[in-house]
Amino acid sequence: MKKENIYSSLDILCKEAIIKAGKISINLQKKLDIKYKSENQPVTNADIEINEFLKKYFKELTPQYGWLSEESIDDNSRNKLDSFWCLDPIDGTRSYIYGKPEFTISLALITNDRPVLGFIYNPTTEEFFFAKHKHGSFCNEKQIFVNKKTDIDNSSIAASSSEIKRLEKHSFFKMKKIKKMGSIAYKIALVAKGEIDIAISFTKKNDWDLAAADLILTEAGGEIKSISKGKIIYNTKNLMIDSVIASNNALVEKLKEKIE
Repeated sequence: MKKENIYSSLDILCKEAIIKAGKISINLQKKLDIKYKSENQPVTNADIEINEFLKKYFKELTPQYGWLSEESIDDNSRNKLDSFWCLDPIDGTRSYIYGKPEFTISLALITNDRPVLGFIYNPTTEEFFFAKHKHGSFCNEKQIFVNKKTDIDNSSIAASSSEIKRLEKHSFFKMKKIKKMGSIAYKIALVAKGEIDIAISFTKKNDWDLAAADLILTEAGGEIKSISKGKIIYNTKNLMIDSVIASNNALVEKLKEKIE
């Protein structure tokens, strides 16, 4: 599929900005300033610099859209305007700090509480994931699709290292091929790409963690749900999602039944 059939002019400008943000992350990786928002939440100068760069860029490019980011104070523009950008400047900050090639920049445009554009970029591997509502999902301009496995026993699973023990409490996970990976957005993007069968997290997430990945996975033929609540709804009052299962439709339903 030719480039012009994938991207509109807005999409191209978004992609260019995100790739520039990726260069910021690479340039700052050897001169990090690390602070902690809480005991388990590191934030780096790269998180802040990318956030400020993209916020300024999109405010100028699309003043008609609101803004929400992990590293910005919520100005409530997400509720005042019809659409808003939703950004995680670096998803997988710990992976970024430790030099693992698993962190991403994740950006979605949300309209009517659902993502309509989704971008995920891994600056280390240079994988650029993109999806537009009802237009398919792509990685580096090649259309991608989820795997069609229906057997949990033969499925590969991606989870963060902090959740491996939680997975092992469920007997049906013990013998599985489990890949430790930090960024939830990247895990779900790899499910969309067909490189991993299941991405799972039992810990709470925010809109900026999942919105872009949700669209990329859905447009690739997959499904994402909360373990306990089912359908994920964005732009709620607290911006929280309690847990995540992402895979093809058959595996999502089987896993929900087993875990519940």
